[in-house]
Amino acid sequence: MILTKKLDQPAGGFFTLTTNLTTMYIEDDELRDIYKSVTPERVQKLEGALMYLEKQPHDTDKLEEFLREAHTLKGDSRMLGVTDVETLVHQMEDCMVGVKQGERVITSDLCDRLYHGLDAIRKLIDEAVTGKTSGINTFLVLAQLMGAEQNGNSQEQDNTLQQMPTVPEALVTEDINLFEDLFESVVKQQESLVGGGLENKAVPVTHKKEITSPLKSQKSEVINPQPTIHNQRETDSFDSIRVDSEKLDNLIRQTGELNITKGRISRRLNDIEEIFQLYEDWTRDNLVNRSKFQQLEQELDQPSLTPFHKFWKRAEQRLEKLGDLVSHLKFDATEDNNKLESITNELESGLQNLRLLPLSTLFNPFNRMVRDLGKQQGKEINLVIEGGETRADKRILEEMKDPLLHIFRNAIDHGIETPTEREKLGKPRTATIRLRGYQSGNNIGIEVLDDGRGLDIESIKRTAARRSLCTPEELAKMTKDQLQSLIFTSGFSTRMEVTELSGRGMGLEVVRINVERLKGSIQVESTPGMGCEFRLLVSANLVIPSVLLVEIDHIPYAIPLEFLDTVMLVSRQEIFAIEGSQTINFEGQPVSVFWLADLLELPLNAPASAAAINSTGKTIPCVILKVGTERLGLFVDQLIDRQEVFLKPQSKLLKRVRNISGATILPDGQVCMVLNAQDLCKSVQKGGKITTVIEDELVTTKSKLLLVEDSIIIRTQMKRLLEGAGYEVTIAVDGLEGYNKLRTGHFDAVVSDVEMPNLNGLELTAKIRQHPEYSELPILLVTTLAKETDKRRGAEAGANAYLTKGDFDQKVLIQTLKQLI
Repeated sequence: MILTKKLDQPAGGFFTLTTNLTTMYIEDDELRDIYKSVTPERVQKLEGALMYLEKQPHDTDKLEEFLREAHTLKGDSRMLGVTDVETLVHQMEDCMVGVKQGERVITSDLCDRLYHGLDAIRKLIDEAVTGKTSGINTFLVLAQLMGAEQNGNSQEQDNTLQQMPTVPEALVTEDINLFEDLFESVVKQQESLVGGGLENKAVPVTHKKEITSPLKSQKSEVINPQPTIHNQRETDSFDSIRVDSEKLDNLIRQTGELNITKGRISRRLNDIEEIFQLYEDWTRDNLVNRSKFQQLEQELDQPSLTPFHKFWKRAEQRLEKLGDLVSHLKFDATEDNNKLESITNELESGLQNLRLLPLSTLFNPFNRMVRDLGKQQGKEINLVIEGGETRADKRILEEMKDPLLHIFRNAIDHGIETPTEREKLGKPRTATIRLRGYQSGNNIGIEVLDDGRGLDIESIKRTAARRSLCTPEELAKMTKDQLQSLIFTSGFSTRMEVTELSGRGMGLEVVRINVERLKGSIQVESTPGMGCEFRLLVSANLVIPSVLLVEIDHIPYAIPLEFLDTVMLVSRQEIFAIEGSQTINFEGQPVSVFWLADLLELPLNAPASAAAINSTGKTIPCVILKVGTERLGLFVDQLIDRQEVFLKPQSKLLKRVRNISGATILPDGQVCMVLNAQDLCKSVQKGGKITTVIEDELVTTKSKLLLVEDSIIIRTQMKRLLEGAGYEVTIAVDGLEGYNKLRTGHFDAVVSDVEMPNLNGLELTAKIRQHPEYSELPILLVTTLAKETDKRRGAEAGANAYLTKGDFDQKVLIQTLKQLI
């Protein structure tokens, strides 16, 4: 499993993995971010443990902590292919294992070499996550870590040198002459660096005229570590932290749920208001009837009214107490509701602002692209950027990058003329493209304007007919705006040949798809010979949109406000027919109107649309939608309210439901469908019916796996791998948590690491096998411990399979699981 990319530098040498001639870079974005966030902490713990051991060399607990952290860091690096870090950590681990086994002692010299190794590891980690060459010669750092302690112990030197050929992977060779040639080449390169005035490199090398073999190096040539005061956060700001955008999205989604709860509490406040109103009515009735009761007391015998009098007094006292309670409850509930609303709004606004970035982050990189493409096409182009300070959601910037790229490429290839052509047309030699950003209400607008040829309507018609996108009859009925919108159709391209920039018939379709994914709209306006303008409009609030709630047959539906032009009441006299379609006059333009229930194909219990309109004096609520330049009127039964909602996506079982964007939960607990304005316009144009696309394959029951792994990097990668293979995965961070989760749930197999805190994999396996009900439960151990003795211990503990991470193959893991489950 290759997760890193080798960025070779123009230099010589054989073993590129252990010299600074090759840069290792983790290509997987998620794992690279995890590696970047967790490894500095592990290195810091290693350094802290080493500093403690230097003062307290006999502390076995701290020594075990060092070995545990080193083992995890080595496993993480091995899994991601960062072999240089793995090699150095492995050697440091070997040094401390020797201390644990009594074969060596912790000395100042040993600590110096380990500190130097940690400094090199930090730089190699930075190289793996940034792709910037660290300048670390791993071979020489490794040689220093393996060097004999400078205490005159020749036997220890001999033992160290004998170990040298057994260094993993990069140092293994069967040809000692090739090994010597390699070493000579590397050292000569270092000598040339020193001779060139780079004596301050991270790994200095003593100049020698005669080089024979690394196995004969003297202790005087061992690299002496320089005293270093390292601050892990020396380049970071203490008043800021890095937060993963997905975690921020989760918080925003939770804020949406909080908004729903806030709405429900507001409804409870209305209930309290009704109770208080009932109390006031009761109090008024009591006051009115009190005089009648007193009059009745005077007319009748007093003793006979005593029980009634006592009852009346108790009722008054209880009514008064109830009034106090309801009054306090109303006051407190109002205060709490106002406070909750204030906090929720502030929290929602604050979280959304955290995702806001200036549009210049998106716009500025296009300067270089426009320059290069213009030069490639032999065209002179000036890009003018406006509104770069406008702030937009990070997701908008991510999703708009590709659409803008395709718009620019098409403008430069199709629209902009050559300098000679522009001079003949009386235009400046240098064309101008304007990229403009702005905020309009709750929407973010992005415009791209050029002063080129503009769109050729006749060419668009010919292309649409040639590619069978539209019939000649359909083309004849289309307006100018509809014809111009054909350029966003799949397979549309006016180019007959395929060039590097265009002609593939897919560029502007990407624009439409990405904009619609953001629930936005796109429109194009063109003047032949004068230029073209693309206008993209997307909602500024992508998570908690504002909607208009309407009602059809007592069922609420939500219409996003960004597509709402206006609402109005329409009478029978205002409706007329054009080509068989019901139409109204809006702002001097005819707008087709339809019953929303008809577009959604809902069965209506109320009178049908025609009967409702023909009712004497009847006015019908009408919602006017605007999608791009298209307008559409929708008749509904009732307009309810404007409201902010938390949009929930459609079920995974339903890939795509036409006319529906998702669903939300209203404060009263009702599930409300959020309508898709673009689909509604298409439904009118095509006259199609609602279609529900269901997964082709039946959903099968997934096997449940318990994954026990203490390394977050390996845990993430293994979970992704297993879920990709169709398994349902539950994770545990150590053996004890894994055992507890196994006892409280049902699993078809257990996949576990061996080296873990609290309860290691072997102990976990043995503990599981103590229960008769788990005697047949498949258990797979996946670990870096690859010795035969380790495998035998795994089998003795009760594991069904033992896979090593060193030669890990995901196919073997999946095949093994299929055989066991």
